[in-house]
Amino acid sequence: CVDMQLCSATGGGSGESIETFKGEVSMGGGSVSMATKTLARLHHGPPPTSNTQNSPPVLNKITPLCKIGNDSTGAKLISLLEETSPSSKNVSTKYLKSAQTRDPTARTALAVLPIYQDGRRGCFFDAASNDTFSNDDLLAMMEDLVNDTSSSLKGIGAFIFGYPHLLPQLQGDKLASLFQSVKSNMVEGGILVLDLNGVPDRQWDRMRLLPELKQDPVIGPALDQVDILHLNEEELVSLTGCQIEGCGEDTQLDDEFQIASACNLFLMCGVAVVAVTRGAKGCFISCADEARFRKSPALPPSWVDCTTKFTPAELPPGTVLNTNGAGDAFTAGLALAALLRHTGVTVPQRTSQGRDVNESKAPAASSSQFVDEVYDSDLSELKEKIPPIASKKKATPYSLYMKEHYISLKAQCNDDKKAIFTKCHDMWENESPEVKALYERKCAEDEEDEKEQQQQQQQEQRSPDELVGADEEDGTAVAESSPSPPPLAPVTADTTTTAAAATPGADAFMRDRSLNLESAAQFASLVASHHIDVSTRDERHLDVTVLLERAMIFPHGLEEI
Repeated sequence: CVDMQLCSATGGGSGESIETFKGEVSMGGGSVSMATKTLARLHHGPPPTSNTQNSPPVLNKITPLCKIGNDSTGAKLISLLEETSPSSKNVSTKYLKSAQTRDPTARTALAVLPIYQDGRRGCFFDAASNDTFSNDDLLAMMEDLVNDTSSSLKGIGAFIFGYPHLLPQLQGDKLASLFQSVKSNMVEGGILVLDLNGVPDRQWDRMRLLPELKQDPVIGPALDQVDILHLNEEELVSLTGCQIEGCGEDTQLDDEFQIASACNLFLMCGVAVVAVTRGAKGCFISCADEARFRKSPALPPSWVDCTTKFTPAELPPGTVLNTNGAGDAFTAGLALAALLRHTGVTVPQRTSQGRDVNESKAPAASSSQFVDEVYDSDLSELKEKIPPIASKKKATPYSLYMKEHYISLKAQCNDDKKAIFTKCHDMWENESPEVKALYERKCAEDEEDEKEQQQQQQQEQRSPDELVGADEEDGTAVAESSPSPPPLAPVTADTTTTAAAATPGADAFMRDRSLNLESAAQFASLVASHHIDVSTRDERHLDVTVLLERAMIFPHGLEEI
């Protein structure tokens, strides 16, 4: 829809007097507009200057799909969507325009939002074509997209679907049928993301039972098709009946247990990844087991059986905030984090000296140079404080457990390391045997991964000639560039293919790397923070390299405790 803000409006009470306002500001509203804006401004490198060209976008194509009318509001929405990528022009509204005439009675949804002089806000919403948006409408646009021989799109990698509770013709079995059709048109089934909003407030006197959630009239039948589900804390309560007190430190552990239990309900319904945003309290993300991830090969395999909770990205004191669309931005960021290995982005990997093994793999020389400058200035002091990876102690189930809970305990215990250690120890002692067995398994898997990584790093250090010779003897070819299975839709996206500047061995090692779940959560949080910060909200260019650098900064163990 189009959001029309009426600035400095008067009135808002009863009566029939003429009220005034001072100008209006229109912007794209809803899941499609917010996700498109978030994804379109992510680029491989810094903004262009008078001496440099524009760096390539992370996503080659983003295709918003929604139902709009052949009216002035629809024309306005198309213009607003196209304005999100003025330089890279990777937002395609072609299929929106071609669908405008299919329903001559359709009107484009509009929200009129008076911003009153005393700070109050109002909302007058005309759902319009959202009330009639159907499977047939959306699948017709998808068919146009898939069958367009003039398009450079080589396949759809992800599909973000938002707000089913506000789309009465796309609920229940109809939603499940839509998702099945969409997944059949994506590369390896792609990544299907469901972003909730508009969930009716409902009070439960108990946690909802699994059969009840599976039979939810809006989303129940479709849950087993969903790869990433996003909802906020209030929506989680309304859908599952979990009891969250939110009364401070005294109830924090109980609240987190309730959230984890509620997320587990969705996992048992067939969802692969459940992400719950909690406003100033951060986010909680839980992932399903290996069997579920096998059904969605496009998801990062390193997320299997993982859980993380994260505080929101910190903003400078006095930052002016606009939280409208924060959940949409987070969801788009998390979807992109899951797709990074398909978009030409090389995930930073640390060497024993604390620098990236793949800095030369940046998509453009200017991007690589910019990364070097960041390392040599802003991060130089921090790197000195981070122990090199080679000096890490051998992980134990307890150390993995402590690392996972470190950030929340740090905030809860006011950075008192002794208190953090004591509380974590008590939590570990009270965990069930099943939970401890889970961390023992993770520890064994991490040890195997570390051995494999060391072997691959040793292979990288050999000369290109040695690598080519070895690979020829094995009868395999060395990759010269990152593979580019595509991605985001109703935002869809194709990926940018980037030639590799690294040695053949390094490229072969890096081509399938992805962010771990903790880094993905931090990355999504950073994307959302740039959206809610008024000073950066409307910037048309965000350097994904810098966001990745910040997302990869974690405590490297807890030896100092």
